[in-house]
Amino acid sequence: MATVRFSKELQEEIVKNAMKIFDKQMDEAVQSYPKDWADRVYNRMFASYIPSMNALPSCFFNEVEKITIAKVGDVDLNIACPLTNKRPYPYSIPKTDDFPVKNTGYYSNTELTLKDITLFEDIKAEAIAYKERVRLVTERRTLFVEQVKKIINAHATLAPALKMWQPLWDLIPEEYKERHRKIVERTKTDTQVDVDLGSLTATVVAHKLTR
Repeated sequence: MATVRFSKELQEEIVKNAMKIFDKQMDEAVQSYPKDWADRVYNRMFASYIPSMNALPSCFFNEVEKITIAKVGDVDLNIACPLTNKRPYPYSIPKTDDFPVKNTGYYSNTELTLKDITLFEDIKAEAIAYKERVRLVTERRTLFVEQVKKIINAHATLAPALKMWQPLWDLIPEEYKERHRKIVERTKTDTQVDVDLGSLTATVVAHKLTR
């Protein structure tokens, strides 16, 4: 009797679709950093120089639209943060101990590490909170995907897996749905898998309601 088997390709597509459920949440988390970071860093690092910079012709400087914050102290970020408008930027920045940032870019002097000093303690606190938001979404996505994998790995064919957890249907590519509709799966003993089906279902339903 014909069946839709869990081929490697089908398993990979289901896992890919399980990951996609979290795309919106992940994008929101990744984009949730304060949008004034670049302006705050610029104004603080050049505080004593801005009047002189503004007094000189623009040809003395580059003009930049963003600053990449590689790190704040020991917190890794690597985020290209936009400035609210183009700002003059020197061709090089001081490498002295008292200058509040370090240039860490190979090809650009706008890739900066903010030193672990009081001047940037508010940004460091925000960076830690930002990274935690991203971590939580990543953790939820990983847990969801691992439980979906348990279900598909516990079955050789599609029908009993759907019998166990019907929302799996939303993760299946259309071509495999069509194959499944055309066949009748022979009756098999139900398989037991150690996953939280309620939590999985809630994740799929929430995704359908918000997309």
